[in-house]
Amino acid sequence: MSILKRILKSLVILIVLTIIFISPSHAGDIGKLTETDDLVIEGQKEFQQRCAVCHGTEGKGDGPYSFALVFKPADLTKLLIANEGYFPFIETYLTIDGRDMNKYHGTRLMPIWGDRYSQETWSSVSPEHASTLVRGRIFELLMYLYSIQDPAL
Repeated sequence: MSILKRILKSLVILIVLTIIFISPSHAGDIGKLTETDDLVIEGQKEFQQRCAVCHGTEGKGDGPYSFALVFKPADLTKLLIANEGYFPFIETYLTIDGRDMNKYHGTRLMPIWGDRYSQETWSSVSPEHASTLVRGRIFELLMYLYSIQDPAL
């Protein structure tokens, strides 16, 4: 993927995140799920189904398969701390997706979820729409990961 396409993809993600986090709250909606809450819930479901076997149910890197791995899975609750209060949305997105990772740096330690999600999605929609659904799934995961960050800085 060209650098221009990567920059454009990053800008789209940043715009969406800005809209979500800067949108005013609605006082009359107390007790109702917001769109952000829905994204987090869907992301949590996806995390529990796909990621928890290695990263653990709470994202701390202690999943039931972690003992069998050469490298311990990351504690995903410490991304804010590891990045001095900055949540690395773009980097995390690219890591989960995995399709654009530099192949010259060796094999990946985790599955390339972008490919897996694309293959699953093609069975339900046309291939030209599959990439949108893949991005949505990964975005839900990002929202969940953001929600479980350890607040201690």
